[in-house]
Amino acid sequence: MHFKFSPKILQRLGEELVPNPDQGIIELVKNSYDADATECTVELIETSTIGGRIIISDNGVGMDKDAISEGWLVLGRSKKANREVTQLGRLPVGNKGLGRLAALQMGSQVVLKTRPKHEPGVEHSLTINWDDFQKVDIVEDVAFDVQTTTTNQLHGTDIVVSNLKNIFNKRDIQRLARELLLLGDPFDHHTGFRLKLIAPEFAEIEKQVNNAYFDDAEFHLLASINEVGMAEAKLLDWRNNVVFQAKHSDISQELYKTPPTEFEMWVFLLNPQSFSARKASISIAQVREWLKQVGNVRLYHRGLRVKPYGDTDDDWLNLNYSRARNPEVRPSTTTVIGKVIVNDPDDMLLQKTDRLGFIENEAFVELKRFATDVLEWMAKERLKVTEAERQRVKEQVPDDILEAKANLQEVIKTEVPPASRPTVLKAVQQYENVTERQTKVLREDLQLYRSLATAGTTAAVFAHESGKPVTAIEKIARRIETKAKEFLGEKYEQYLEDPVKKLYQVSKSLLRFSNFPLHLLKREKRREGAVNVHKIIDDIVELFQSFFDEYNIQVIKEKVDTQPYIYGSDALLEAIIANLLTNAINAFDIAGGRIEERQVIIRTEIQGSNLIIKVLDNGSGIHNIKIDEIWLPGKTTREGGTGLGLTIVRDSVTDLGGSVNAISKGELGGAEFIVELTIIRESFL
Repeated sequence: MHFKFSPKILQRLGEELVPNPDQGIIELVKNSYDADATECTVELIETSTIGGRIIISDNGVGMDKDAISEGWLVLGRSKKANREVTQLGRLPVGNKGLGRLAALQMGSQVVLKTRPKHEPGVEHSLTINWDDFQKVDIVEDVAFDVQTTTTNQLHGTDIVVSNLKNIFNKRDIQRLARELLLLGDPFDHHTGFRLKLIAPEFAEIEKQVNNAYFDDAEFHLLASINEVGMAEAKLLDWRNNVVFQAKHSDISQELYKTPPTEFEMWVFLLNPQSFSARKASISIAQVREWLKQVGNVRLYHRGLRVKPYGDTDDDWLNLNYSRARNPEVRPSTTTVIGKVIVNDPDDMLLQKTDRLGFIENEAFVELKRFATDVLEWMAKERLKVTEAERQRVKEQVPDDILEAKANLQEVIKTEVPPASRPTVLKAVQQYENVTERQTKVLREDLQLYRSLATAGTTAAVFAHESGKPVTAIEKIARRIETKAKEFLGEKYEQYLEDPVKKLYQVSKSLLRFSNFPLHLLKREKRREGAVNVHKIIDDIVELFQSFFDEYNIQVIKEKVDTQPYIYGSDALLEAIIANLLTNAINAFDIAGGRIEERQVIIRTEIQGSNLIIKVLDNGSGIHNIKIDEIWLPGKTTREGGTGLGLTIVRDSVTDLGGSVNAISKGELGGAEFIVELTIIRESFL
């Protein structure tokens, strides 16, 4: 006796292990790479409707009958597992023979045509009809007949998948085109593996990807690990001069237990000052669009890219989180293009069965540690320079002030008539007194906002780390649900359904809470320009929704039927709305406060050229504090409160050139805040 497999196992191995259609096609392309192909073409024929075809063809070494029988048709094992280097010096990237199954099952029929290099003029063909497997009990009952004919074509392999079950829309094709272009490093023209997708979208994206703007990068990072785990790195500026250089001890105190690796990254400063200083011949908009297609750091294993590392939504090196902590010297996924290249001849890195990413064994964890350590070193060195310059300016300012004052006194002494000198000197003294008062206020504000920055960055760290246990809660809840249904059957609903649902709800709420500070700290929100007021209100309300649900607060948005814009930054308006909403939530969270029918209204009105934003609640109102004292830092009536929220509101409104007022008992009976800002334009819905 021996194991037998139902035909359903083919569906499970194909669709479930590699559920993404374009990922399945990528697996077939990887087979072409392993076959020493220098060219591989993917052709989509009538794929906008059900029943289309996909053709993958290459000029590789092809397969003879033995290779088809003992390799291509064997699932779960491959001759590539022997890791024999190909004639072109490539280490094969596949290892289980499962990847191609997903693409092959996209249609009802597959035709394989292959012409082995060592059998010139010979073509072997094989046809798979997947419907045949529905008529048998076990997979082994379906036999294949390999046909051999003569041919004038050169060596290579063609795979035709016909009668597709799904369609490819324009977005699917664009995604596939991008994946194909980035599969082999598109910026290294020595890889010897050319990919092409026959589709109009491919040419458009290929042009965007190939518009390499590396010369316009501000910095170029180069780092590597050698055979014994020793690292080195250097950072070049845009003139190609070495700015910083590091030996292993500057990067890590331990050797890296991972294969030899190269890490290369270009860092862009997307601001007008940086580009104008270099007299760049291109615009920031062009570079942004290019980075939109190719930005982020990707991982290349044995010459081909491994997903999902470097995908648009994958920040595997925590670039964005690190930038939120220190935006001055840290890049983000949208301001860099980079690659981590590892050959791995000893199979230290193990790909997951679904081909998406590596198993997080020691080798992979160490590889990731190397990349993050190098980024940390780069940020540290850049920060040293930035801090040194800042300190130099701080130390120089008092001397500059004294020199300017001496120059002013000399001008008054030599240029101003004697009769007018007392009046001028008095005016200068008044100016100095006002400036000194302003400086004192700024120092106090600086201390205040340093405290807030500390609280914000601490919250961001907590938020980032809390995502892991929150995910664990959801996984545990799912396991409890699965096992409980299995053991309890119908009694599951009676005993455990409600508690498990509560676990899901709690995990979702915690995840939203953890995303809160990260959302508010995004650097791009501090850029000045036209601000869509209603969009900011909608975003903040959505962000606060978990809080409102937790406190049983109904939020009503009463917005004018236009889209008003103000000049400023998203961050300033978010600070105003967020702190006023926080104030409203706190108004209900007091002893003896309203418990039922809690309500908050956010209202916008247009008065001439001004926008009025009102935030009202039906809480207990403002009491035990004078109305003009609520804006002072540290003033609060809530136990444990910081007294900083309304100070931030006042300062943010002032920075936006507006005004803010408060009413102790407003329209709803609780506090009412009125913010007035100048509109720069309106758009109609």
